[in-house]
This record gives sequence, structure tokens and C-alpha cells, in this order.
Amino acid sequence: MKRFLLQAVNDEDHLAPAREVFGLGELQTATISTAFMTASGLSLLQSVLEPIADRARIFVGIRNGITTVQSIQKALEIGCETYMVDTGSRQRIFHPKMYYSRSATRAKLLLGSANLTMGGLRTNIEASVLQEFDPTEDAAFLDDLEGKLDAMIIDYPNHVIRLVDAAQLADLQRAGRLLDERKGRPPEPAGSSSDRNLDTVPKMALHTNPLKVARPIAPPVPPVAPAAPVARERLALVWESNGLTRRHLNIPTGANTSPTGSMLLGVGAMEGIDQRHYFRDEVFAALDWEPDAAPARAHIERAEAQIRLIVKDVDYGVHTMHLSHNTRTDTASYRQRNSMTGLHWGDAKPLVAKEDLLDRVLKLFRENEDPSRFTLEID
Repeated sequence: MKRFLLQAVNDEDHLAPAREVFGLGELQTATISTAFMTASGLSLLQSVLEPIADRARIFVGIRNGITTVQSIQKALEIGCETYMVDTGSRQRIFHPKMYYSRSATRAKLLLGSANLTMGGLRTNIEASVLQEFDPTEDAAFLDDLEGKLDAMIIDYPNHVIRLVDAAQLADLQRAGRLLDERKGRPPEPAGSSSDRNLDTVPKMALHTNPLKVARPIAPPVPPVAPAAPVARERLALVWESNGLTRRHLNIPTGANTSPTGSMLLGVGAMEGIDQRHYFRDEVFAALDWEPDAAPARAHIERAEAQIRLIVKDVDYGVHTMHLSHNTRTDTASYRQRNSMTGLHWGDAKPLVAKEDLLDRVLKLFRENEDPSRFTLEID
């Protein structure tokens, strides 16, 4: 049996085949090899890995800017024998992706491009081949496959590191070799431009049904407590939206509509925030806020921010955007816990009021060294 998978361009993904691989009866051994791993990705296979954890092992690349400390901790919790592969260089990464299992009578191998992440198993365009083997007829091939992985552990003891405990993970995180999944990945645009009209490509409509995973601001108990502060990254994720609407982007819904030029900042995809205060008192606290000059609007505070705008992986430079915040706490909107803070697009409005940005996600990052400066990414 052999099957070719092309995830997301048709009605199939890698999750069901991967679960199938680890569902063999009387399974003797199982192996996952992945360049990148996240906790959300590993969680997708947790239910099939837990019953076979004593016979399963994971090889996962680290020092690659994607694999997270939370994912390795989850592997520790599940109980799989886990090896972290660190090449010692950002120019070389551990890159093989495979899902393999063998029993006395059958073996299955899913080999291709799918990493153990939410995107790899569900939403990215990925290609793999799922093939079944006979352990007797194909013994030489299966022995070669397993033997080469065994040899890697022996031949590279300083680079293929067996997972031991949480203290080891704290050291790896402190060394910058594992990321913190809570912080989000800062945008690194592939290019820059000054003309948004040159790029009107809409988001590709793929055959996916992504699982919604909200990103908490600050979990009550961090997965790992390092002994010393972790090296700070340049940008920190402070807000993430749900799918953007015409109202958010100031796209007119008809000939008689007049866009406001702004969007209210609400809960979005974040958990555990009070949208009435979070943006004014936390996200934009470092800005210089002043009451509106008109006495009748003195309850409205206003501030100005320098925000770099990145749209679909293209940098459109730094723009001056304004914020407003309603300080009144005696209104119906406040009692209903509605948003009190708005972002005014200003001269960036022509860059965002585009049909091709509908249903995309906005992420707002704040600079760690200068909390008055931000990066806004739409993708």
C-alpha cells in the first residue's frame, strides 16, 4: 500500500495518516523525526502516543528559531524517549520529517515535508508518501532505517541530546536554543516596498479547517522556570486579532458608508485580558497620553505611536498612528465590558483598506528596548 498526500490543496491533511501510523496493533517500536515542533502540534498526536510512549522516540531539531521549550516539555510529560538534535550552527539544521512504526507483521512510514506543528499536520501545503511494509520481506530496508537513527545517537553524542528533565530544558531555554511559545515569533519580512497596489494577492483558499488555538498573555504557571532570566528578544507579541473584517480595515460596505479611519482594539484571539484597560494601561502605557483639547471630549485621552507596518511579509515602513482611549467608567459600554481603545490608521489607511486583507490576522508587537515603538503585522 502506497499513498501520496498533498495537504490543503485537496480534502486531506497529515493528522489522520500520522495517527494511523501509530495505531498499529501490538506495536513494537515507533519513531517521529521532525525539524520543528510546537506544543500545539505535539498535542494533536498526544492521544495516540501516550499508550505507546514506552516504545516511542522523537528526534527533534533545536537551535532553529521554531522548536519551543513547551513542546519539549510536553514530550517529557507524554513519556516518549526524546532526542534534541543541535547541529551547533544556524547554517545547518536537522530537517528530516517522518512518522514511523513497526509491529511483528506490519510497518508504516509517513515520509515527507510535514513538521510536528499545527501548520505541518493541518494547514500548510505539505507533501508526503504513506507506505506500508512487510517486516519480513522489507527487513533490510527497515533495519537500515532504524539503524541509521541509532547510529546518529552514538556517532554524535554532543549534538543528539537525550531529554532528561525540566532543569535541562531551563538551561536550553536560557541558552537561547529553545523558544518560548507564549511570546510568538517576531516578523522578519522577506522584502520591503512603498506601494501596496503592487501586491493585491488574496489569501489562498485552501481545503483546511484550522483548529483555533488562542494565545494566552501570561499563563498562571509557566511551563519552565529558568534559574536566570531568559535572553530578551527584540519584539514581544502583545496582541493578536481574530479574522479582520471590513470594519477593522476601513473598507466601505456600500456607497453610503463612511469608514471611521480607525479600529477598536478588543479581546481578539487573546485570553485573560480586560479590553477596557489592557491597551491603555499595559500595551501602550509608555506613550505620552493627553486629554483631548476640547473640554467636551476631555474624557478622551489621545497618544501618538510609531508603528512599523508589515503586510503579507512585506515591510511598508514606519507610520505615525494615533490612539484614543475613553476614560469614562460610568457608561453602558464600560459596564458591558466593551473596548475603550481605538487605533487610528492615519496615513497607513490606504495600505490596509484592501480586500485582500479580509479574514487575515493582525499581530501587534512591542519593542523590548523601546516600549513606545511597535510593529504591526497583517498576514
